[in-house]
Amino acid sequence: MRTGSPGDVLRGLRPGQRVYLQGGPGECASFYNLLKDNPGYAHGVEFWSCLVPGINSFDYGSLPGDVRLTTFMASLALEPSIATGRTTLRAMPYSEIGELLSRTEFDAAIFQTSLPDAQGRFSFAHSCDMPPVVWPNAKVKILFVNEQIRALEQAVSIPADAVDLTIPISDPLLSPAPNGPRSAAVDAIAQLVANLVPDGATFQAGIGDTPAAVVSALKLHRGLRVHSGIITQEYQQLAESGALDAGVEHVAGIAWGDAAFRNWLPQSGFVFRSVFETHGHEELAAIPNFVSIGSALEVDLAGNLNLEWRSGRRISSVGGAPDYLRAAAASPGGRSIIALQAANRNGGSRIVPSLKTPSISGELADIVVTEFGVAELKGLSGEERARALIAIAAPDYRAFLSEAHRRGAS
Repeated sequence: MRTGSPGDVLRGLRPGQRVYLQGGPGECASFYNLLKDNPGYAHGVEFWSCLVPGINSFDYGSLPGDVRLTTFMASLALEPSIATGRTTLRAMPYSEIGELLSRTEFDAAIFQTSLPDAQGRFSFAHSCDMPPVVWPNAKVKILFVNEQIRALEQAVSIPADAVDLTIPISDPLLSPAPNGPRSAAVDAIAQLVANLVPDGATFQAGIGDTPAAVVSALKLHRGLRVHSGIITQEYQQLAESGALDAGVEHVAGIAWGDAAFRNWLPQSGFVFRSVFETHGHEELAAIPNFVSIGSALEVDLAGNLNLEWRSGRRISSVGGAPDYLRAAAASPGGRSIIALQAANRNGGSRIVPSLKTPSISGELADIVVTEFGVAELKGLSGEERARALIAIAAPDYRAFLSEAHRRGAS
């Protein structure tokens, strides 16, 4: 292992290389800025990264110098380069992303880590989902060692003897924008969902305003356990309110929050593990009473889910939702909950008659919640499902949905 400069990284790039870049909260802004400020060095390089919508906003495929990117989840930030073809989207569930990366060889992999610990290991800290499945297959491992990352003993790390090059930096980490006030509708949904989660359950919640509100609403519960791909600042509230079981380790892949939240992580009781542990079907399905909490852009009257498309634009991807819905269906006593506002920001109904290209089939539909109530779909006939979903739609659209269903059924 040697210590070098950012210029050493640029000079090591060659046309035809496949290079992995860390995504999620561990994305290295220093390397993005290096590419932006030095066009041409990455010409012909094929970068790969598991960029996460809502966290990662750098559009590598729009950088000067003919930079190319392969990634797995769509977002508005990547829309320009996806449209030009410089970013290739390989859409798949989160567990399958991990499987693909684990069998893909990389000429180099670039990560952001903490300073080494007493054993010479560099911690991936609060961003452990993909790095441990990538680095064993990378010919060259490069670490941007950021002194502002706090090492976590309970996180995955990489030994010094596996590292080829370290670049010392001291840069601010990615952090979310401050939360704005939540709407009354989101608060109502959160309380309805919280009422469905039993004390002692093991749960996961996705990213977004509504799942975050649900996590906050669980603060009066007791004995909860977490096995989730991501945790956010709301989980600190749960721990401090006594809602989480203090006698167990809680599992996550990444943590997304501000500096105060990251400083809490060492004493949080959370361990940070790879995607194989956070999204692996056998491990999840073996957890009794596993509850998956997610959201959707639209739900149709058969329970099919749209997680990707808004007005013909692909703004997101399925992420870990298929993994968690399947796991909840297989878990003894497990449940999956999809929580969404009944109307979109333009006033249109988010419960729709049918979806042409659903992200997730209605056969996995269990519980759907809006601010107008709860529709428990598991075991219902098609007619019963439609009636249950119409009952929790925005009132102004119920007659339209009923008529559309009647026409479709006739």
